[in-house]
Amino acid sequence: MRYASALLAGMICTPVLLSAQGTGPGHCVPDANTWFNVAYRAARDSAAKPGGKPVNTRALLDQRTAKTKECAAQFNIATTSGADLTALSALYAAVGMDSLAAVAIDKRLADRSLTERDRADALVTRIGTLAKSDTLLVVRAEPYMKQLDAMSDAVRMQKLSAHQNLNGVYRYLDVNDRIRQHSLAIIALGKHIKAASATDRSPDAVNSYVLLGAYANLGEVYSDFGHVDSTMMILNQARIDHPEIPDSEANQILGDERARYSLVGKPAMTLAAGHWLNAPAETKTMDPTGKVTVMEFTAHWCVPCRNSYPSMVEMADHFGKLGVQFIFATEFYGYIGARQNLDAAAEFDGDREYFVGEHGIHFPVAIADAPPPYQPGKPFVQEPNSDHYKVGGIPQTVIIDRNGIIRRILTGWDTGNAQRIPVLLNQLLTETPSKIPSP
Repeated sequence: MRYASALLAGMICTPVLLSAQGTGPGHCVPDANTWFNVAYRAARDSAAKPGGKPVNTRALLDQRTAKTKECAAQFNIATTSGADLTALSALYAAVGMDSLAAVAIDKRLADRSLTERDRADALVTRIGTLAKSDTLLVVRAEPYMKQLDAMSDAVRMQKLSAHQNLNGVYRYLDVNDRIRQHSLAIIALGKHIKAASATDRSPDAVNSYVLLGAYANLGEVYSDFGHVDSTMMILNQARIDHPEIPDSEANQILGDERARYSLVGKPAMTLAAGHWLNAPAETKTMDPTGKVTVMEFTAHWCVPCRNSYPSMVEMADHFGKLGVQFIFATEFYGYIGARQNLDAAAEFDGDREYFVGEHGIHFPVAIADAPPPYQPGKPFVQEPNSDHYKVGGIPQTVIIDRNGIIRRILTGWDTGNAQRIPVLLNQLLTETPSKIPSP
């Protein structure tokens, strides 16, 4: 969605005054969120009127951040004490002032008189200050996580919150061993915690995604190593461990995972796109049957995808000579980098600069048309190639043998993929179409 800043000047009749809504630092973020929700609804209603312009969400988010910083400026670490230090640290972290966030929470943790619950709350916040998408930074949170794990079951919910935070970061960074570690911790804690429901929103009940998402993340790790049977067992175990979650809700969380990994051992589907890079001009489809194929779903905005490109190019250089074909699959998004509101021709040129010029991708890149924009109340429509291969997160790598059978699906780009994929490719190259074993 794209939004116009022209709406911002007069859309709010009664702006929220952050400094008037509370007395401590804990009120800043909720008040800024309240302002954003009011502003967004007003802009959305204005956009729906005849002649209305699209909502500029980016500008609204920037204003929310500015208001949060303005509120944060009312406080300082030297004159803040007690639980307000935890709130102040969380506030600083919310607006990217990570150094101040660390100082504030370290001051709180230095208080030896803290109760176990207060110390647990402070440790959750300290872990949050380090739970950033930076591998070197996030590992510094692990000693604090160990301190929290050593506490009693009375702070089980704090433990769950911290493990969930770290698991999300490691999943984004695709660090498989850490995903496994924190997913298992969440699963173990979750066996003593019930899922929230429409009739139970008590403090000791949590969102079902927090509980079931850990099983999905763990399943992805096992699939990356080719253990799809283990993946399916883990997804089945989720339903055994949490029978209180309705099937419809559980299927929303686990159904796509199950569908994706059920593709392993089944025939691959033809890739179709209206635009192709590094392919003859008349190309519209590409059939993976007949060659060992490595297909990666990617996007120009995806940082973990970008991390895969050097290894993908290196593998294509080596294995391409042996008959393995490499294909990237993406779609048009209407922008690339800072360039917005691009038509297909302009974005195609931008994709060429990005994939071929900047990253040296020399094998085919399929670029599909963008699907219809999501409309609230209507089913989400996914780009067809992504829908066929049940793409949930990218990069998603699909490895196909010469019979056109999907042999492995990897989600994300763990650094170990650069070693595991060549081993599998060498194995597939030794197989003949008449003697390909079951996956």
